[in-house]
Amino acid sequence: MNSLKMIHHLCPTNIFMRDAKIKQYALIIVNQPIYHLPTFERLWANATLRYCADGGSNRLFEAYKHDPNKREQYLPDEIRGDLDSMRPDVRAYYESKSVKITQVTEQESTDFEKVVALVDEKEKQMGKSFDIVALSGLGGRFDQAMRMISTLFMMKDRVDRRMIIVAEECLAVLLDKGTHQIHCQQQYEGPNCGFIPIGEPSTVTTRGLEWDLVRHKCQFGGMVSSSNHIVSDVIEIETDAPLVWTTELKQGDDDDLSQ
Repeated sequence: MNSLKMIHHLCPTNIFMRDAKIKQYALIIVNQPIYHLPTFERLWANATLRYCADGGSNRLFEAYKHDPNKREQYLPDEIRGDLDSMRPDVRAYYESKSVKITQVTEQESTDFEKVVALVDEKEKQMGKSFDIVALSGLGGRFDQAMRMISTLFMMKDRVDRRMIIVAEECLAVLLDKGTHQIHCQQQYEGPNCGFIPIGEPSTVTTRGLEWDLVRHKCQFGGMVSSSNHIVSDVIEIETDAPLVWTTELKQGDDDDLSQ
């Protein structure tokens, strides 16, 4: 009997589209600078839930330091974390705007993970699941970036939720073992891309890249696909172990993001 190969379809850059019919997601702002306001504002507009993880509140506040009136348009639904990074003036501002601020003192989880737990709470209350978009989750300290990548792996068994990390110049998602078709939108991403075998070696076959692989073993200390190029609107990746897929973002102006 012939077995059918299950193919997982994804289009991560749908989160940048105006009026895109995408799964509802929670936008979580972490403690890294917000460099590109058109990108941020599109992610904010498309999000259903909008949260700051502790020091992410400072970054949101600073993003509009030259336009206090516009700052009032970007008030998060809640700020949560151990609150050791949130500045007093930032806290005073958001309290004056009636933004909910919640301190969670346990230190077994990061501030980002505390907000993910908040999303879990909202899912139970609302009876639906949300994808998660982490803004600026790969900048700054290396240890924090790796903890964010670890969170991708922690969520990989949540088949009803996808997590996308958006950084200044790239986005990243986890591909679990299996076959994946990534629908690329080259007005938003590319040409540079890569896939990283974090955690364990993987045997990978690809289609649609400039340098495709056929049952090639990828691992740290050996082959890692970086600076590859997208040459097709659909990239197929078959892997026997989880990979992190990343693409370069094209930072256009707001008109570019209106497509």
